[in-house]
Amino acid sequence: MNFVIDLNNKTAGRDRVARFVQYGSKTTWHYMEKNDFDAKSIKKFKQLEQSLAAFRKVLRFGRFIDTLHTALRTINHTDKTIRFCVTFSKIAHSLYLFCDHCLWLNRNNFLQINAPRWGQAGNRYWLLSIIMNLVRDVVELNNLFKAILKKKILNTLNRKVAPKNDITGEAVQFVRSHKDLLIDTVKNSCDIMLPLSNLGFIRLNAGTIGVVGMISSVLSLYTLVDQKAKLPYT
Repeated sequence: MNFVIDLNNKTAGRDRVARFVQYGSKTTWHYMEKNDFDAKSIKKFKQLEQSLAAFRKVLRFGRFIDTLHTALRTINHTDKTIRFCVTFSKIAHSLYLFCDHCLWLNRNNFLQINAPRWGQAGNRYWLLSIIMNLVRDVVELNNLFKAILKKKILNTLNRKVAPKNDITGEAVQFVRSHKDLLIDTVKNSCDIMLPLSNLGFIRLNAGTIGVVGMISSVLSLYTLVDQKAKLPYT
């Protein structure tokens, strides 16, 4: 119970829970449509999805300023990968949120804008943000594998080769030691499908979008619960 209370007290926690249910609702109504459920039940899940999407927009309102400010933390970082990838990712995500805020204001008649055009721009910034995150993941994974390969070569030269039956144990240890990077890679790989689908680069049905959104949401929630599973500067 304390875990639920702590999670609910965090804005990020509420957003991720709402996101999980939102994409879960999308998966549910898609399944119900495919299996000829009654229209009234399908409509309820579609309305729930729309309500949660609107709730999350309100919850995130003004966050573009916070996100832009976090870019200042990495702009002079000594690690080039973090300095460029994370900084540009934060800036792009901030611009995505700004577009999202403007769309919400337009929907509530506080602002008059070309909604489709702003929606497309927001999806492009969202896509750019995720791409930069994935570039960082790939670079760090590449560096990690190079270090492991170098270690194995040195062990071989020194005749300190691990027993063949210890491969499974090594794999488990690898996942435990680098779960933050692996989780971030899987999460970003799921997330990137959403703007790609919105922009028409790939075609995914509502059920697939719902599933990848749920997976991404669960992984995000896990990083809130276990800080060791959260990649630094994300």
